Amino acid sequence: MIFAVETAVAASPEAAFDAMADARNETRWNSQVSRAELLSDEPVRAGSRFETVNRGQTYLATITTYDRPARLVFDVTGKALDIGAEFDFAPAGDRTRVSARLDFRPKGVVRAMFALMTPAVRRDLPKQLDSFRAMCESGAAVPR
Repeated sequence: MIFAVETAVAASPEAAFDAMADARNETRWNSQVSRAELLSDEPVRAGSRFETVNRGQTYLATITTYDRPARLVFDVTGKALDIGAEFDFAPAGDRTRVSARLDFRPKGVVRAMFALMTPAVRRDLPKQLDSFRAMCESGAAVPR
């Protein structure tokens, strides 16, 4: 199931891109993520791998496209759910338009239950992206 969300951030495309690319920031803006670690070497780039814990479930996220500052793609794998997460960053006056396309691919029993979860996911994603915007605008992202 594909979801699309968008926001405008009062930051440069480079700053917004860097904040999203470093998944360690996710604990600062995604209320469901309790841990995020970089598993590969610095700097963050194509091929960088992160381990995150979202709602108690462990996920491995790998950057598959790193076209700074315009396009960023993660391949996220977990036991019950895989996600393709695509982010586009474009100047919009004095702001940056952040467009996200998230392809949720449930597995096993979660596949059967996912239809029931869809309304909650649809409500939650804009809130999480708004939290990302607020983090960027507050300067609370992990410095690079």
